[in-house]
Amino acid sequence: MNEDLTGKEIWVEMDEDKSATRFSPRKGVVVRVFASPPEVQMVVVKLMPPAFRFFPLPHRMMHIVLRYRYPEKENLERTFRKGNSYAEVLELKHKRAVETDSLSNGDVAHLGAALVFSWPKPSNAESNKMIGSSRPASS
Repeated sequence: MNEDLTGKEIWVEMDEDKSATRFSPRKGVVVRVFASPPEVQMVVVKLMPPAFRFFPLPHRMMHIVLRYRYPEKENLERTFRKGNSYAEVLELKHKRAVETDSLSNGDVAHLGAALVFSWPKPSNAESNKMIGSSRPASS
């Protein structure tokens, strides 16, 4: 199943309320889905165009990692099945880490959280409808 996701196009929108680092919404392509650890789904996405980040030094983020901590509820497959998902977003600090079997904490830096949509991105009305029906009510 993980191989089926490689090459798929997605739309990433950072959650401004839960993200210290934000970038404008953009398209991405799934480059790699890690098989381990099985209790967490980690997906490497190549951003198109790359996002610009100023901290700690100005640089372009070519790749991000979407981490789904509860894959039984939220996962990348849900994005294509239901139209959207919600993931933790990490910056991939070392491109060579894509070639390893798993990612370590030193390979990534926490950015925040994002809504992930299948490509092409749905209209604002459609995305609001999807988000409203899939997000739990806040208190």
